[in-house]
Amino acid sequence: MSFVPEEDVLGQSTINLAPMIDFLFLMLMFFACLAVTRITTRDTDIDLVELRPDTSASVVSGDNDTKIINISVTSEGSYKWVTEIRDHAMTSPEEIYEELAKQYERGVLPQDKQKTQVLMKIDREAQWDPILKAIFAIRHAGFEVRPVYEPEADAHAQKGVL
Repeated sequence: MSFVPEEDVLGQSTINLAPMIDFLFLMLMFFACLAVTRITTRDTDIDLVELRPDTSASVVSGDNDTKIINISVTSEGSYKWVTEIRDHAMTSPEEIYEELAKQYERGVLPQDKQKTQVLMKIDREAQWDPILKAIFAIRHAGFEVRPVYEPEADAHAQKGVL
């Protein structure tokens, strides 16, 4: 008579596959999320406009019929509607959408939405989430958005950094 059962003495002849299957499902979910995220951020057909201080007027100017709207995204993720007179702070992308729709209905913006250029100046420290939300809100209103940036060398030169 033995104190240890015979099954424990002989050992197990099978491999437990449950942890390996769990790991494979986790990897599958990770790569699926990665693919969806890449599609969302890369397939948005966003064209960047390079804004240089000496040629900024020629880059953003268009026909006399073209209306230019400047929207700024700060490093904190807040928005500003920039006009010649003052900046209007906006707290959400929905406010940008509502303002675009309101100005379009009042006739401030051209009837042909292609003649309205929405330029978005993005702070280098801004997170992607508020940027993408603003881009999708502007597109939902029916306008094309063009993010503008300052080249790295020009930005450092303006700050006095070599």
